Amino acid sequence: MSSSQWHKYYRSEIAAPPEALFELLSDLPNYSKWLPDSDQFKRTTDVEPYPVQLGSMYHDGKPDEPGKDWWGSVTGFQPPGALDFHHVIEVKQLRATVDVNIHYTFESKERGTQATRWLVLDVAMPLIFRPLRRFIISSFDKENIRTMAAVKAYAQAQAGEAAGD
Repeated sequence: MSSSQWHKYYRSEIAAPPEALFELLSDLPNYSKWLPDSDQFKRTTDVEPYPVQLGSMYHDGKPDEPGKDWWGSVTGFQPPGALDFHHVIEVKQLRATVDVNIHYTFESKERGTQATRWLVLDVAMPLIFRPLRRFIISSFDKENIRTMAAVKAYAQAQAGEAAGD
């Protein structure tokens, strides 16, 4: 087995308070309010305990499709400033295991929040499949970009509605 690590920061200035972003991203079973389905993600189910807290476990990805689902846990929970998730995803076609760590920080700024998502992937796969690692990473990268864009659009729309009250 070959093992490698890859990481990337995703940053976005969001015109919403840190508390709103923390609440949105920690409310795992309600991601469908703001995050449309994709090839990798449909919903999060079986969140225990709920409301989410440090140690909460969840079923993620496409929970109704064996082989396209995974279990995760909340490994950091510091409202309203930081939130961490961990899960392990099996990519059976490549006999790969991807250990995923996600760390969010929410820093108050003059016009909202600097939201940062740090993705760390530990990829273990047979050496013969190692050239295909880039497809795994590309898939994660696209999903993280999509997630950050969706949370920004939704949070800013909600903040705009609240300001209009």
